[in-house]
Amino acid sequence: MSVHVDTAVIDDAVTTGHEPTGTSAWLLVLVGTAACLGVALASGTHLGLVVIVLPIVVAITWQSPRTMLAVLPVWMVMLGVIRRLTPGGGNITFSGDPVLIIGPIIILLLFLTSLGRGAFQNRTRLSGVVAAFCTIALLESLNPSERLLSGLGGLLFILVPMLAFWIGRALVDEVLALQLVRTIAVLSLCAAIYGLIQQFHGLPSWDRAWISTKGYSALSLGSNVIRAFGSFSSAQEYAAFLSVGVVAWLALASKQTRIFLPLHVAATVTVGVALWYESERTAVFLTVLAIGVMVSARLRLRPYGVLAGGIGAVLLLIFLGGHFGGGGGGGASGTLTAHNVSGIRNPLGAGSSLPGHIKATKIGIRQAFTHPFGHGTGSITIAANRYGHSRTVGTEFDPGNMGIAFGIFGLAVYVAFAWYAIKTTYRAAVIRRDAVSIFGLGLLMATLFQWTNGDLYSVCWVIWLFVGYLDITMARADAEAALMPAVVEAPQEWRKPGAPRHHGRE
Repeated sequence: MSVHVDTAVIDDAVTTGHEPTGTSAWLLVLVGTAACLGVALASGTHLGLVVIVLPIVVAITWQSPRTMLAVLPVWMVMLGVIRRLTPGGGNITFSGDPVLIIGPIIILLLFLTSLGRGAFQNRTRLSGVVAAFCTIALLESLNPSERLLSGLGGLLFILVPMLAFWIGRALVDEVLALQLVRTIAVLSLCAAIYGLIQQFHGLPSWDRAWISTKGYSALSLGSNVIRAFGSFSSAQEYAAFLSVGVVAWLALASKQTRIFLPLHVAATVTVGVALWYESERTAVFLTVLAIGVMVSARLRLRPYGVLAGGIGAVLLLIFLGGHFGGGGGGGASGTLTAHNVSGIRNPLGAGSSLPGHIKATKIGIRQAFTHPFGHGTGSITIAANRYGHSRTVGTEFDPGNMGIAFGIFGLAVYVAFAWYAIKTTYRAAVIRRDAVSIFGLGLLMATLFQWTNGDLYSVCWVIWLFVGYLDITMARADAEAALMPAVVEAPQEWRKPGAPRHHGRE
């Protein structure tokens, strides 16, 4: 596949790209703010917070996109607790809570900025697949089998996080990528401490009020034991972010990027302990898989060796759970440990939710063949519930969801994306072996087949961002290697012993 790249132009665009200034920039800020306030007024909740925050973040995003990109993970992680700490109204008619649209608006503005900075240059097979994926998501939002508002609402959960792929290609460089990994690591530590306080000291009043008003039954494990959920909107998102946090701390463990070793180890263990006591067994399995894959890639094993390393780590977890996992004692810690161990000892047994997930995923994949055009972008998101879609049957894992929402064509594109994304991140990790590349591969494994799960507000867009960054990084490396002149060794001259050497042409 031939690739023509002017890397100097692209690099210059990334670092010194033209940003809107003056009257035109502020006009766009005012227009965007007015549109967002219109949505906020329609919903009637958290209006004061939106009025204060939205103009600020829109202005920062438009004037300094790299600054906003560095701040965006903080906003996404703190979103849940911000919503609980601020009063909201009861008139929910459009978006449910306008605070939720601030993150997508930032991503949309960053995407628009990236268009002029080489987002679509240096095209690769992976970028072509992502472009096709985005197109399908957009078209399926108009699927006649679902309501229009459901389809448009689904775009916020499915398409908008995908756009971070193009942001990663255009706006992220090595310095910013490493800064983002460090930010995610620190945020995961803060979230873990907050979650452990919730788990063992008791829920703050704002968290108790949120549970009582939302009726969040999935948090309860019986015996008055409640799962922690940190600063997030759900325990699932909390567990997924802790998994990513463990990956980030381990990726930063090399001498060049780690902090003071005892503190680094303590931070990693704290996040790991919080993940264990959150008692989300899928997240535990995927984190162990990611660790095995990361270690194997750092050792520069071949693909089969990396696969064996990941599977071996999971099998070791099952072995340890079966031979050393006990009841965990009494109290909350014992209940949470017992819940984890029951699923780890026998992943396919009655005490595990895995068989149910597998069954639901199979049903979703079958629907790709029985309904080849799918049911629409919003059919697998909470937008379907809000707007009365009759088929709200998300399977929690991408293959089933893609079959339901996008049909056979979307499922095929998803398989192609999975292949090229894993291939690209593996190549980057094995060749570069730096913290960002190792993190990118571990990130995909720790969130395996949850890459389009829009309920993971703080996680999903990060996946696409780093895949996009590693895609353009490897494409540039390949282009530079292709432009390097081949080194041709001069043929060895044979001569009789003692004969003089020949210099020059005869």
